[in-house]
Amino acid sequence: MSDQRTVLVVEDDFASRQYLLLLLKKLEYQSHAAETGEQALEMMKDKNADIMLLDIALGPGISGLELGATLKQEDRFQNVPMVAVTAFSKDKLHTLHEAGFSDYMSKPYTIVQLKQMLEKYLT
Repeated sequence: MSDQRTVLVVEDDFASRQYLLLLLKKLEYQSHAAETGEQALEMMKDKNADIMLLDIALGPGISGLELGATLKQEDRFQNVPMVAVTAFSKDKLHTLHEAGFSDYMSKPYTIVQLKQMLEKYLT
């Protein structure tokens, strides 16, 4: 489909990243995937996304919080929803909201939960 939506996925865990990409493919979304925040910043210099799914704990280097805050400084990402996809507890939601995140999806999640989250922000 030509009006296919694009999702930025940033997840340092290989299996989690592959799982998310598989679900997005089944749901007929295009995706850009990065393992680190640094890779995501480099990749997004010349790409766009309709929504961002960011892991918060990305290992060494910049965190998902820092990545989100950096991307949100660019005009073209100001209104792009960011969803934290993380195992962090919900008590971190306040911090996520302050960092510009729209929502939170707890690991592990199902294809139904992912579909609902995407539809919530992209329809």
